[in-house]
Amino acid sequence: MSEIIGIPLGYIMWLMYQITHNYAWSIILFTLVTKIILFPLSVKQQKSSAAMAAFQPKLEKLKKQYANNQQKLQEEQMKLYSEEGINPMASCLPLFIQFPILYGIFDVVYRPLTHILHAGEDAIKAATEITKNIFGDSAPVYFQHRPEIYIVKEVQKDPAAFSSMAEQFPDFVEKVVGFNNKLFGLVDLGDIPTLHPEAWNAAAIILLMIPIMSGVIQLAMTIYMQIRNKKMNPDAPNMGGMNVMLYVMPLFSIWIAFRYPAGIGFYWTMSSLFSFVQSIVLYHIYTPEYVASLVEKDRQKRKKKNRPNMMERYQQIMDEQTSSQNGGSASKPKSGAVTAKVADDDEGGSPEIKISRAKQKEYEKMIIREARRRQAEKYGEEFVDEDED
Repeated sequence: MSEIIGIPLGYIMWLMYQITHNYAWSIILFTLVTKIILFPLSVKQQKSSAAMAAFQPKLEKLKKQYANNQQKLQEEQMKLYSEEGINPMASCLPLFIQFPILYGIFDVVYRPLTHILHAGEDAIKAATEITKNIFGDSAPVYFQHRPEIYIVKEVQKDPAAFSSMAEQFPDFVEKVVGFNNKLFGLVDLGDIPTLHPEAWNAAAIILLMIPIMSGVIQLAMTIYMQIRNKKMNPDAPNMGGMNVMLYVMPLFSIWIAFRYPAGIGFYWTMSSLFSFVQSIVLYHIYTPEYVASLVEKDRQKRKKKNRPNMMERYQQIMDEQTSSQNGGSASKPKSGAVTAKVADDDEGGSPEIKISRAKQKEYEKMIIREARRRQAEKYGEEFVDEDED
């Protein structure tokens, strides 16, 4: 999948190199362009996250009110989601969409011979074998899976070692030798950062700073997002282990960047920097007050169109099922059905319908089927209900 998605993104990287004739500047422009492409998804995610943050105090109030009645809590939560027009899964969808795109971006950065120099597959295989023989038993850990950056490094170091390719691939060595992959004209992005360089010069210092800056920028972004989220929702519970992971990831990024060629760490640094700037902009735009106004506008639009959202549809199904079970006790339930039990509400003595877990799962399946049907209609595809097969 990463290679398939990497093909169109690779042409973007190729175009950036044609403009700049420098791999480092190509990575900077490529990162900026991909951030612009993904910006609508980032906006949608930020809007959903901000809406959930503003909505959180109401959920916390329900949790305290129905702390001893989980069934009632679930029902009230669903009603609240329906009334407010908020889908709790909306902020996750943009992330799921971005994952395959990110895989494609990594494929582009990992494979400059394929995407920038447009070297043929056979030529890359031949160069890989020669590079493997040069490394011998000391081949880097990631060479087997991501050889192209290493090939560029070895060809530029010793073009004569690849002279056997001249007859079959006459322009390969010339293209690779002419490939400008220097950062600031000093740092070869095919080099791997190290704490123990042969000499401490400007190139060694810049090379060392690439993984460090990658982690520092990620850490700064994490701290900023935590402060903003706490400001938007001061009553939010401490996430504990999740917060620990957020702070561990920058350290993990530094460790990985010390094991890969600098081109990878440089991309992570630029990506983190642009993401940080983007987060600052979006947090200033999507304030709780602005998000509340957007949610209200969406609610008014749905009322005019008389079109329920997913959470309202879910609530309708629950209400219809509850009504049929409460008023249709004379009818015989279908084989395998679970009869709902009526019990006094712990809060005020009014009757409450308690629905079994099996019924809850049935409702969830109905919602998923409805979402799949609407998705099929939207894209003109045939909807096949797998549950009926």
